[in-house]
Amino acid sequence: MDELVQQLRASVAGAPPTRIDVDELIAADRQRRRHRTWTMAGTGIAAAVAVVAVAPALFAGPGAQPGGLPLPPVGTGSQADEPSLCPVLTPKPSGPQPPLQTYDTVRSRPTESPDAGVARLTAALRPALAAHLPPGLTVDGFDGLVPDCELVQFTYHPSYREYSAHARLARDGRINNFWVSLLPTAIHDPTDCSVASDPRGCTSELLDDGSVLVTSVDQASDRRHEHRRVLLQRSDGTSVVVAVNNYPVAGRDSPSGGAPLMVTVDQLVAVARTPGLTLYP
Repeated sequence: MDELVQQLRASVAGAPPTRIDVDELIAADRQRRRHRTWTMAGTGIAAAVAVVAVAPALFAGPGAQPGGLPLPPVGTGSQADEPSLCPVLTPKPSGPQPPLQTYDTVRSRPTESPDAGVARLTAALRPALAAHLPPGLTVDGFDGLVPDCELVQFTYHPSYREYSAHARLARDGRINNFWVSLLPTAIHDPTDCSVASDPRGCTSELLDDGSVLVTSVDQASDRRHEHRRVLLQRSDGTSVVVAVNNYPVAGRDSPSGGAPLMVTVDQLVAVARTPGLTLYP
């Protein structure tokens, strides 16, 4: 947890002022961790100011060797439908590692192996981005753990037991940060706007299939930087978080603050609702 706090503060150091007090965020997060201790997916502003947190011991999955299989057509159903995956660096831990997350979930945890999950979810995400993001965007994988990978791909964190993928969206000199995360829904997860960093920009909706959709928009006090976030709590027990922002991230190309975000909330929702983005295929 101390390492995470340091990463969060480092990322906030270069960010514009927001309405969120980082110390209050960390204190609230510590309190939540007494019942459930997964990080980033449930705290909207943490995703805004720390889209990339370098975490040790990520698991790459099958095909994580140069020359892997090309991304197959969607929906063929073959076991050979594995995308080309880049090798993921596994840095040695620099300090105490976070404990295995043990919160209770609304459904028994998935039994799919992480390597299979990385390949399956990546194969679902890439065509979803092509289908639902605005045309003309350059979509690059920019996760620090996959430094030479141009394509977006998922990684798995064994301590948090969640999958995440990060991308840099670019067009006409503008840059946005983009993030997707999947993890099991906790029994006591809220299904309303209490998960939003700014409830005034939040909506919560019960969908026809029994899923809960929470959307939120948070704008910095300088009115130049904005964070849009979608939380989809699927009826099958999967929580999907999709977010975009133009906040600066330490060590990265500076996003284009002041220009409108290039991805709408509706487009984030479309990505989140991609059928293949589930922990229970």
